[in-house]
Amino acid sequence: MAQHISVVIADNHRLIREGLSLMLQREENIDIIGEAVNGLQTINIVKDLKPDVVLLDIAMPEMDGIQVLPSIRNKSPKTKTLMITSTTDEEGIFKSLKIGAKGYLSMDSSAADLTKAIKAVQRGELWVERKLMSKFFENEASNNPSGGNSHKKTLEGLTLREQEVLRHLTAGLSNKEIAEDLFISEKTVKSHLNSIFKKLSVTRRLQAILYAINKGLS
Repeated sequence: MAQHISVVIADNHRLIREGLSLMLQREENIDIIGEAVNGLQTINIVKDLKPDVVLLDIAMPEMDGIQVLPSIRNKSPKTKTLMITSTTDEEGIFKSLKIGAKGYLSMDSSAADLTKAIKAVQRGELWVERKLMSKFFENEASNNPSGGNSHKKTLEGLTLREQEVLRHLTAGLSNKEIAEDLFISEKTVKSHLNSIFKKLSVTRRLQAILYAINKGLS
């Protein structure tokens, strides 16, 4: 029997909350257990209900989605957050992913993609829309014209252990969690990550994650 996923919808627009709710009501294994209209209310609801997934709008009154993220992780560590936005604020999207969001979905996404995204982040996977990843790689390519072919070679050049570490990183695990899962020290994890970043010609965890997803290493 499929596991039921409890969901809280946090958005200050009633029409959007109702629309998301209607789409998700068709899914028998997804249960909407609460709604919030601002950042502070979101924190309180998450604290009380401990949902599996929060659909969190980036732009909300009182506290925006990015400001709310640390509190969600603190009040309910097992809750996964999927950012929902109608804007093209790429900086905000990447920032939210960097500080703990497990994914991003635009308001014009289909019901099927919404369901897939919820199930993916609930499993601990990272969900990033392909068009956003394409934009990210276009920007990277413009900043590094010679990097297009080299990234394919360097990703294939990772050792088996480095690929394991990168898979765990892509799943959203912290250094400590990766160390525990692979039975190695955090210091060794950091060493592997430094090697991975060097081989992929990146400087941040999020960049490495996006490259890994783009190359199918997940």
